[in-house]
Amino acid sequence: MIRVVLSCAVLLLSTQIAAQNEVLADIGISIQQDGDIWRGQQVTVNLDLKTTGYSFANTHFNLPEVNGAFLMQTDTTTIKFSEKIDAVTWQVIRYPLALYPQTAGQLEIPAIEVRFSTSAGFGSAEKAFEFQTAPLQIQVQSPPGVKQNEMVITTTSFKFDYTWQPESGAAHTGDALTLTVSRQASNISAMLLPPLPVYQVEGLATYPQAPVVNDKTNRGDLTGERTDSIIWVVEKPGVYDIPGIRFQWWDPNSLELKQQIIPGIKLNILPLPSDKTPPDEADKNAQSGNDHLLVLLIIILAVLSVLLWLGFKRGTSRHAEDNEKTAFKTLQSAISSHHAGQSYGALCSWLNWVSPAVTLAEFAAACDNTQLSEELEHLQQALISADSNWRGNRLLSALQQVRNVIKQQKAVQNKAALAPLNPQRLNAV
Repeated sequence: MIRVVLSCAVLLLSTQIAAQNEVLADIGISIQQDGDIWRGQQVTVNLDLKTTGYSFANTHFNLPEVNGAFLMQTDTTTIKFSEKIDAVTWQVIRYPLALYPQTAGQLEIPAIEVRFSTSAGFGSAEKAFEFQTAPLQIQVQSPPGVKQNEMVITTTSFKFDYTWQPESGAAHTGDALTLTVSRQASNISAMLLPPLPVYQVEGLATYPQAPVVNDKTNRGDLTGERTDSIIWVVEKPGVYDIPGIRFQWWDPNSLELKQQIIPGIKLNILPLPSDKTPPDEADKNAQSGNDHLLVLLIIILAVLSVLLWLGFKRGTSRHAEDNEKTAFKTLQSAISSHHAGQSYGALCSWLNWVSPAVTLAEFAAACDNTQLSEELEHLQQALISADSNWRGNRLLSALQQVRNVIKQQKAVQNKAALAPLNPQRLNAV
């Protein structure tokens, strides 16, 4: 009798061990969202891994690309819990994923491939499983007043701050103006906050800086932070208007399209002491007309009038050369002082005499001088970073080389222009 009882006990224990070894696994996917789903809103997609065992290992899944949305894992936080299905206890590990719809209408999340291993208990062999979720469809609404091609964020909390440096609108050639904008939005990844619009203004060199983005998670609540900066460097004197920037977002609680505006700024760029505007084309044309009238009045003294005209032009040329020399001397002094802002302003002033219609970038490209291009880039970097250790010796050397080439070219052009007035050729005629 005792042997029979022992045999039954061993058989029952063997049956229980076999049942424990038959571990089961499954997966599930669901949307954690109450109410409407809006464009630009963070929607939580829960990916659940399930097992009748006691542990998970070698977990892996690939997130697919979603047409018209961004699907991402904003952090590695997981939620662990258990549930009973048909009197069987399942262990569940949940991965919250963030979905950001960008277009309105029906959106489909493709199947997600999932792999993991599980075991019945400590010391038991692991069993590997592979699954694929079913595609998931959701309906996305577009906030009223927002165009389909416009980027919009949906958040219940949006904050921003900005600074202009310097705050005053008065500046000189070579000065740098910086706009810094910091934004913070709840339940939005920082990478989804749109970049600042970059306004290209003639006479101002524009340098957008790389953004600083940061996502903070506190007990599952995500806050995206982004800081952008744009630097404008003044190339020419004048009055400039940099327009304001409008930010808009949709509040799903109040169902309002809200906005805030960064006001623009007006720049009054003052000329440096060496800045002088070359004679404009109208003055040149008027003077040329007077010269022709003088030639007609004293036609019998044609040769003399031509010589007088050449003398006048040479005098004007000497005056321009004197101004160019003064501007270059100021440039030399600024570079020798190793002040990046003053050097940039003096360089723009000198270029205004050499070739008024050409920008600094066009001038560097036309010169085809590698050293000049490199040193101009270093100067601009020093302006942007406010580098006090900038040295312009190589820049000055390159400018002197370019200036000598320009003077040689002008000398050749002047000789070619004077060739018909050579006395020997006139005698021969």
